[in-house]
Amino acid sequence: MTDRRTFIRGSAAAASASLLGFPAIVRAQARTPLVMMTPFGFIPDFIELMNGISGGHFAKQNIDAKLLGGQGTSQPVQQLLAQKVDFIRASGIDVIRTVATTKVPLVSIATIYQGSAFYMISLKSKPIEKAEDLKGKTVGIVSVAGSTDVFLNLILAEGGLKPEDVKREVTGNSPGALQIMKQGRVDCFIASIQVIHALEKMKEDVVSWSTDKYAPMPGQCYVTSREIAEAKPDLLARAMKAMRASCEEIMTQPLKPIYERASKDFEIPGIRNIDTIVEMQKISVDKLWLSEGRENLLRNVPKLWQNGVDEFKNNKLGDPGAAEGLYTNRFVDAT
Repeated sequence: MTDRRTFIRGSAAAASASLLGFPAIVRAQARTPLVMMTPFGFIPDFIELMNGISGGHFAKQNIDAKLLGGQGTSQPVQQLLAQKVDFIRASGIDVIRTVATTKVPLVSIATIYQGSAFYMISLKSKPIEKAEDLKGKTVGIVSVAGSTDVFLNLILAEGGLKPEDVKREVTGNSPGALQIMKQGRVDCFIASIQVIHALEKMKEDVVSWSTDKYAPMPGQCYVTSREIAEAKPDLLARAMKAMRASCEEIMTQPLKPIYERASKDFEIPGIRNIDTIVEMQKISVDKLWLSEGRENLLRNVPKLWQNGVDEFKNNKLGDPGAAEGLYTNRFVDAT
């Protein structure tokens, strides 16, 4: 942003040039516009994207970045295909499913969550310890036809069960699902790692296991279309440099000031409980960002994509084609 002093200095320089007979032209290099979109507003989990803007990392790459908050997983994909955004954050399972069912040309240009964010949770007194235990049970999912619904189908298939072998109940993604389970309305539920952490702090007697136990695949990715990737390679490479810088800052600097700075630009839900948010983000970094090692930060790990594709094909949930067609590391490797 140009402040008043810079403007005055520029004006004085232009006036002097004019008096000396030189053309009075003062040019500022325009930043390249970039639009991104999250699937669910500006929840604390998306801090690396918000920090890319609030921390000035996109600006350092001469990018004028804008972050939009979506309202569900399908909206960002629609905006991407309409070329109203340049890349979105989406789950690996949604990328595989979307390509398998619609054949739209989505491609992951980076992976921020190498592991699954979702866990199967049950009471220690009535544990669900393996896929086979789900037969005849009622399972809580975050949303109908969402990622947890698909993960449940994959888990059931691995246990030799069919989708109709369980009943499903929407329980959302919060510790409140525990009360639904205690009331007997569900026998178990799938929720995020943050919910697990909250329940552990509440000292609740639960057992849990990651969906990676049966269906390992990339967790959360930055996704664009093949058309955009081919049309804007330099912009996406610079954008990934900005994202890497943002991630590095989050991993090495105090998190509380980073969230406080971002909250001036974005309405972050729950920001009043910033200490809890910081604690949960540290868990996300350790268990999700770096689950494949620091050397794979932001990289698309081939074996995870292959596992995801194999799960879909083997369980007849759709054919997304070759795993190699779903991702590229050309932009991350350029950083």
